[in-house]
Amino acid sequence: MPLCCPPGSWPQLLQSRDQLNAEERSVPERGVLVSIPSQSGGGSALPVYVVEPPEGTAVRGGILVFQDIYSVRVLKPSARSGDRIGILCDTLAEAGYVVALPSIFRDEPFDVAISGPDDGDFEKFNSFAQNGGVAWFQKQNYDKVGPDVKAAYEFLKTKIDGKPVGGLGFCYGCWLLSKASSTGDIDLVAGVGCHPATVLEEAVFGGSEVGMLKALKQPTRFLWAGNDSETYLADGDGRKAVEATGGDVIEFPDMLHGWVSRGDVSEAKVKRDVEKAMELILIFLDEKMNSAK
Repeated sequence: MPLCCPPGSWPQLLQSRDQLNAEERSVPERGVLVSIPSQSGGGSALPVYVVEPPEGTAVRGGILVFQDIYSVRVLKPSARSGDRIGILCDTLAEAGYVVALPSIFRDEPFDVAISGPDDGDFEKFNSFAQNGGVAWFQKQNYDKVGPDVKAAYEFLKTKIDGKPVGGLGFCYGCWLLSKASSTGDIDLVAGVGCHPATVLEEAVFGGSEVGMLKALKQPTRFLWAGNDSETYLADGDGRKAVEATGGDVIEFPDMLHGWVSRGDVSEAKVKRDVEKAMELILIFLDEKMNSAK
């Protein structure tokens, strides 16, 4: 069975904000954690990290962010994870967007819900082995998380006065962005996915990965890592489907799956390509969202 994170992928980012390097600390955490109503989780409130542009900055639109499978510190302050995704949300807000990051796993992200590994070495950990990994993924189906996506989307719209909404996903979050778009549950003008795990649609949830991608409702850009699925290379069906949306696939062959949200930026190449990824995310969102106004 294909993995959500292919062999050799970047493991969970275990650094706290205080342990991150100076470049990553240069964008301080500036958002707030709020709770909104949702029909998921038995009707329990959904935590959402919300960050708005600096005072005096014109709001350009909203960005709905979909996390990868691990804990995110801005959503779960007690977690041992680093908070690269939170920092990227702050960066998007600095560029003029209202950003909403829903806590779609609530109190049970992957690293909390499964058993093992005790040493935190997820790089060598088979998430689909008999340790709770398969069951956890199967529970994160669209019937469960879809209502949270819709709730976060409707909440974000109330913050942007009719301006366009874009999406950004990481790993599992790329699948979720694609799934929500393909169903028509959210109306995005642009989407970007980093190291896509859209294989989950077929490998875990029993659907058609390519069928889902062909049903994307917005121009979409995927940033591909060197060990990601070959469906996004050359004339692969995944690449064709993404390009048919008016989007593209940009290859980072030197990177491993997870580099944008979890890669070690003390490595020069990783730092370079995290920065390049953020540049490409903003270029694409700016272009598509400005043209939608």
